[in-house]
Amino acid sequence: MMAAIVAAESGERVTLLEGNAQLGRKILISGNGRCNLTNLAADDRKHYHGNHPHFPRSVLRQFRLEDTLAFFDNLGVAFREEKRQRLFPVSDQAQSVVDLLEDQMKCLGVQVEMNAKVVNGDCRSGFVLRVGDGRSFECDRLVLASGGVSLTRLGADRSGMDLAVDWGHQVTELKPGLVPLISPEKYLAKMQGLKIRAEVSAEMQGGRRIVDTDDLLFTKYGVSGFTILNLSARLVAELGSRPVYLKINLFPGQSPDEISGMLAERWNRHPHRSLELSFAGLLSGKLVRPLLDHLGYEREAQVERIDKAIRWQIACALTAWSVEVSGPRPFDYAEVTIGGIDTDEINPDTLESYLVPGLYFAGEMVDVHADLGGFNFQWAWASGTVAGRRHGN
Repeated sequence: MMAAIVAAESGERVTLLEGNAQLGRKILISGNGRCNLTNLAADDRKHYHGNHPHFPRSVLRQFRLEDTLAFFDNLGVAFREEKRQRLFPVSDQAQSVVDLLEDQMKCLGVQVEMNAKVVNGDCRSGFVLRVGDGRSFECDRLVLASGGVSLTRLGADRSGMDLAVDWGHQVTELKPGLVPLISPEKYLAKMQGLKIRAEVSAEMQGGRRIVDTDDLLFTKYGVSGFTILNLSARLVAELGSRPVYLKINLFPGQSPDEISGMLAERWNRHPHRSLELSFAGLLSGKLVRPLLDHLGYEREAQVERIDKAIRWQIACALTAWSVEVSGPRPFDYAEVTIGGIDTDEINPDTLESYLVPGLYFAGEMVDVHADLGGFNFQWAWASGTVAGRRHGN
């Protein structure tokens, strides 16, 4: 939609082929139906990843955060900032974003063809695209923006990538990103449905530590929540090749010394209480019971009988609780696709194919993915804009 709008604004005659019966289905489910349009830190390139991490730089410079805000403000979208600098429409309705994009395309004369799933095409002399119902479309310039393979229930597949492959392009390995993680730790299932705020970190190969502090959700299969989804984009590549352990600090920003001191104070005030009861009002019982059992501590032990060394061990466990993760959930549970069209084959300034003149790429089908919090949408708006522009002749 973004590429179509920009191309039409420059005077091009534009047709948008939509494989679904509805436009913007991923927009509609994003942000729990509210659409996290972008982020106040969207210009910081550290939030964008791929096999060639510098590739997005030129595109993001050409369409910055201020351009995104101006574009949507002109459409009529008012913004509200939420935690982690995320920006949402004041309407709290993703549908309003799609409606305004559709309205802009209509005003510019973009021809929108619904249920027009491209099944094959020819690029030998211009472009000829054939859709499933037998129709064909011809054009001089073509933007492929068919997305990744995550959320297949919304119509996502690799048909756009396969078309590019037919024309000589390579696709890097595809993996689910921004996705919940599976854990072999069976006791976590007893915490199913519990959401807490925690600091979660992991050691990457080479010794680099990654960390995020936000919501952590326990599930019957493992862990999810904002922290896990955000870290998963960097962890998925290493899962399967080696054991990966998350370190969870249930008291973000606090050290074992501080937690040991806090426990000593609580236990001195109420020495008769059991170890389990001593955490009441501090941590959820749904977490404390299975965690103490897993760590091997007697839940009914009176705290006045717990010595300083054991208290220190408990404090260390609560600030560096180790949880193994073994893999991501499938693509149907992933918000983005890691991997895509190899960016070695794409001009980073124009997003035009080096292999097929007149062919451009935008969005998630390119080997670029970003952190959670509106950054993937910023890549969509920016790459759509650059791909839709007329460059040179």
